[in-house]
Amino acid sequence: MQPRTPRSRFVLSALFIISISVSLAVVLSFNRGNEHKSLFSLANLVGPTTESLLHGGGLTACTEAMGTPGNPICFHAARMPLASLVVALGIRLMGDHYLPVAIFKALLFLLPIELAMYLAWLRMPSHALRRLGMAFLLLAPFAVPAFLACVANMQVEEGYTYSLLALAVAILFFAEKLDLPLTLLFAVTLDCLFLSKSSMAPAVMVLLIGYLRMQRRWRLHLLATALILAAPVGWAAYQHHSSGRYTLGTSLDGLNLHKGNNADFLEHYPPPPGETLDRFDRDLNRGLHFTNEWSFNGYHLHAALLSMRLHPSETLHGDLRKLEVALFSIRKIGSTEEHGAWLAWEVAGLVFFRLMLWTAVLGALYAAARPAPLEDPSLRQVGWVLLALVAACLLPYIVGFAYTRHVSVLIYPAALMCCRMLLHPGQVSR
Repeated sequence: MQPRTPRSRFVLSALFIISISVSLAVVLSFNRGNEHKSLFSLANLVGPTTESLLHGGGLTACTEAMGTPGNPICFHAARMPLASLVVALGIRLMGDHYLPVAIFKALLFLLPIELAMYLAWLRMPSHALRRLGMAFLLLAPFAVPAFLACVANMQVEEGYTYSLLALAVAILFFAEKLDLPLTLLFAVTLDCLFLSKSSMAPAVMVLLIGYLRMQRRWRLHLLATALILAAPVGWAAYQHHSSGRYTLGTSLDGLNLHKGNNADFLEHYPPPPGETLDRFDRDLNRGLHFTNEWSFNGYHLHAALLSMRLHPSETLHGDLRKLEVALFSIRKIGSTEEHGAWLAWEVAGLVFFRLMLWTAVLGALYAAARPAPLEDPSLRQVGWVLLALVAACLLPYIVGFAYTRHVSVLIYPAALMCCRMLLHPGQVSR
C-alpha cells in the first residue's frame, strides 16, 4: 500500500470532485423540463406509494396501470420500500419540488460510490501506471450513459441499487480487515440493497456468503448474519400486516414473470427502441377480473409457470435472447430512444461496459480456477464472489425479462474487479 502523501490525497479529491460534478450535471440535464412536475407522478408506482406513505397509508397504490382497465386494484405490497422512502424523505426536507429532490437523491446515493472509491484508494499500489489505471477505472463508469441514468433516475430501482451493490463489493474486495465498523456498514448496505428491489435477494445471499468466507471471527459472523436477515424478516412481517400475506417479494412478481414467459414473448422481445413490454400488459389480462393484488399475482405466476412447462423450447429460446440482451447487446433496451450524438455516446458507453464486464469476468475466472497457487491468495475468493455475483444479478432477469438498466448495476462492480486485478501481487492479505 502506498503512503498517504499529498499527491495521493489530491488523487482522491479529484475522484470525488469529478464524479460529483459529472453526476450533478447529468441530473440537471436528465430532469430538464421536470421543474414543475409533481413527484407524486413518478412512474412505476413510486409517486403514488410515496404520496401514500406521507399520508400514513403505507405503500398503497390503487391503479389500473398494471394492464387492468376498468378493474382498478389496490396494491399494498407491489413495491419494495426504499425508493418511496427516499423520495418521501426528500419531500419532507424540500417539499414537492422535483429538481431539489432529484439532486438530494443523487447525492445521497453517490455516498456509497464515494466510499467505494475511498476503499479502493486506500489500496492503491505504489506503481505509477497501476495507480493511474485504477484512478481511470474508478471514474470510467461516469462516462457511461447507462450508469449515469442510474445516478439521475428516481423512478426505477436501479437508481438505488447501483451504488449499494458497489459499496458492498468494494468492502469485500478492498478492506484489509473486516472489523466491526465495516461489518456494520456491510450489513446495513445489504439490508438497503434487499429493500430496494426483490430481485436483489440472490445478490445479497452471494455477498453474505462471500463475507462469511472472508471473515474469520465467528461473533462477527453471527452479527452480520443476524443484521442482514433482519431486512427480509422485517419486510415479510410488514407485507403480512399491510396485505395479509407473508412474502419476501412483491405482488407484481407474478406479472413480471408472466411478461417474460408467455406465448407471444418471442414476438415482442426485445422491444423496439424507446418502448418496453409494459404495453402488452393488457393482453396478458384480457377478459379477466381480479378481486385483489394477490389474486392478480397468483394468476400471472401460474400462467407463467404453465407456459414454461408446456413450451420448453420456446422458453429456452427466450432465455437465450434475454442472455444476449443482458451480456452482449450494444443497443439500449427498455428505455427512451436517443438520436444523433447522444445515441453514439450511448453505444460507445455500452461497448466499453461490455469490454469491462467481460474483462472482469475472465479475470475472476482465471483467479478462481487457476490450479497453481496465487501470489495473492485472497484474489481467488474475490474471483468466486464476482462470478457468483454476476450470475445472481442476471438470474432473475433471465427467468423474467432483461432490460439494459437491469444489468447496468454491474458497471461499477466490474470496474472494482478490474481495479482489484491491478493491485500488485502480494500486497493484499487478510
